[in-house]
Amino acid sequence: MLARSIRAISASAVASSSRTLTTTTAPAATTSATKLIPKPDGAISDPATFLTSISGPRRDLASNSSLTSALGDKWAKIFTIESAQLKEAGVTVKDRRYFLWAREKFRQGADPEKFVIDAKPKKKVRGWGPRVQTAERIRVRGVRRPGEK
Repeated sequence: MLARSIRAISASAVASSSRTLTTTTAPAATTSATKLIPKPDGAISDPATFLTSISGPRRDLASNSSLTSALGDKWAKIFTIESAQLKEAGVTVKDRRYFLWAREKFRQGADPEKFVIDAKPKKKVRGWGPRVQTAERIRVRGVRRPGEK
């Protein structure tokens, strides 16, 4: 009798102190194939027009041969191509990241004329120190450093 009650107490103590194992289902993997492919807009109806609309003077994606050859002529290819495929095609990192960012903005319904940003221009003065940031004292002791005007 005593052995049975000890066994029952130890069994209930183990059950209450142990964690319950719950199984959760993993969230569905979102791939670019399952995402929404928007219909071609009136002005933007093919990959070449899309690349032209997101390009700028210093970032001309429409003339980037590796990007245009990777996209081809199909509208759906813009929204199904992945970064790894662009990398294999030889698209540079900056162009690849910008294209994927612009594609997602367009997918969400934004107008390319409003969200397109141009590449950062080249710095006119070399360096990052306080003399350069304030643009007041560029010379050191009256002597111009290499690259200064």
